Amino acid sequence: MIMKNKNVFIALFFGCLFVLTNTSCGHGNEKKNDSMAVKTDSIKKVVKDSIPAEVKNTLPVHPMYNDEAKYIAGIPVGDSKAIDPSLINNKSWIEYAGNLDKSWEKTDTSKIKKMKKWRGVELKDANTKTVFYPFSGADFFNVYTLFPKAESYIMVGLEPVGSLPYFHKGTPPDSITTYFRKVNTSLFAILNFSFFKTHNMSIDFNDKELNGTIHLIVLFMERTGNSIIDIKPTGVDKEGKIFNYKSFKEQHNSGGTNRGIEVDFVNADNVLKKVYYFSVNLNNENLKKNPDFVKLVTNNKGQTTYVKSASYLMHKDVFSDIRNLVLDNSAFVLQDDSGIPYKYFKQDVWTPTLYGSYTGSIPLFSGVFQNDLDAAFKAKTGVKPLKFGIGYKYKEGESNLMYFKKK
Repeated sequence: MIMKNKNVFIALFFGCLFVLTNTSCGHGNEKKNDSMAVKTDSIKKVVKDSIPAEVKNTLPVHPMYNDEAKYIAGIPVGDSKAIDPSLINNKSWIEYAGNLDKSWEKTDTSKIKKMKKWRGVELKDANTKTVFYPFSGADFFNVYTLFPKAESYIMVGLEPVGSLPYFHKGTPPDSITTYFRKVNTSLFAILNFSFFKTHNMSIDFNDKELNGTIHLIVLFMERTGNSIIDIKPTGVDKEGKIFNYKSFKEQHNSGGTNRGIEVDFVNADNVLKKVYYFSVNLNNENLKKNPDFVKLVTNNKGQTTYVKSASYLMHKDVFSDIRNLVLDNSAFVLQDDSGIPYKYFKQDVWTPTLYGSYTGSIPLFSGVFQNDLDAAFKAKTGVKPLKFGIGYKYKEGESNLMYFKKK
């Protein structure tokens, strides 16, 4: 099978379903995971040692991770040491890559170009170094498109990180077909509807091949014009600081509760950036048991927070702690109506700007209609147009965004 991985193992919360009740996640496959972690670390050492000394200090693109990410993104890799030549010419991949090119071009025309134009006017002052994206899932695409100048992105969801596949010689062609069919299925909602479907993600990422968010995070990195420098196992210490483990095996054996991943990448201008993804349950019960992660958020006081398609979780009392953390520690908040209820942005603390239109939630989320937000939109005072679709009501003309600046 294709998932005889040599890359990026993270044994994070396998079997965890991202459902509205946000149940706690467990661990499994301990024995198998140890051997996979050993493979990952030994191969990383070989790759690192193979980089010529004269370029080791110039942030070279990682010769294996970057090619694997490009291959997953449907981008030709040329002469690659990471991808077997027979797989580069694989019929299923060629078809997948062609279809993804068309889908991406359509998304670029209908959404990305409009988002870039909008952010250049409306988000000019949101220039914080860090962007916090709770309930993100694998959605690097939207947060990077809206905040490309940030230095780091902290993404959090219940979905596991997973591990990159090993596209080695002898990989059965039918496994390539299966893998890219699953990637394509996972991409369909985010490219066509602007959000991942929660239930679908719990199924898609609980798979031995497409086994976590890392697959789509690196895909979106490549498709948005970036290149991968390195992928590292991370954790959060008692002071709330992110640190790197020496190896994925060490991370796996640590027993830490905030095991995540750091992807270092450079944009088209060769500027180094970092994205972190942590599989963490953000409800009150779990945050009370996780002071290290709480300190991580408070250490980044003054950050920008982005929230989209968040299942209206912060409307609930059981998510009041993460709601308060965002309100207390953010200088800017950009969200749709599924984020923090409008009533919590006190007028003496926040200056709001509303975009688009508000017509309530989709039928899946009943009982979350906000009368005060409805009145604010109907008043038309300062409400600006939104010329692209985003969030659950993904069609242009039906979407909304709210941009809050702390006074």
